[in-house]
Amino acid sequence: MKRIGVWGIGFLLLGVALGLAPPPYRAPSEAVPFSGTLLDGGRFDFDAYLGQTPVVLNFWASWCAPCHLEAELLERYHRAFAGRVAFVSVNVQDPSAKARGFVERYGLSFPVVLDGGADVAWSYRVTGLPTTFFIDAAGQVRFVHQGPLVASQLERYLAYLLAPPEGE
Repeated sequence: MKRIGVWGIGFLLLGVALGLAPPPYRAPSEAVPFSGTLLDGGRFDFDAYLGQTPVVLNFWASWCAPCHLEAELLERYHRAFAGRVAFVSVNVQDPSAKARGFVERYGLSFPVVLDGGADVAWSYRVTGLPTTFFIDAAGQVRFVHQGPLVASQLERYLAYLLAPPEGE
């Protein structure tokens, strides 16, 4: 049995050496348009945002402990940057009641799109929660932040999104 383990490790190392290991995480370079049902029952269409305003797109779930750490921060900055940056969240694989409880607990007032099948998360190649995409007004993904945000990080990302493009 030990021989199989040694051979298995040997083949694994050979695969890594030959470049057969899984590729590293790569986020999409452009926003992926999507539509879906909002937590309040309405319809959401991401196309309405593309080309209009920078977007902070946050993926979360109620069962995700780090998601709780950043929820109030996202709401605070959503209010502070209203009209300049759109905040949109995607709730991944949560029952509506759980998602609603989370939204009420933190007083979230930005759109919450339900992603019960994780289709939107899959299209953005989300590998863990929370994950936040910072998308400029032209629809380019400028930053991807995996894990909970803190105020200083969010401020830097927002400042960059709102900075005029080079040459202007």
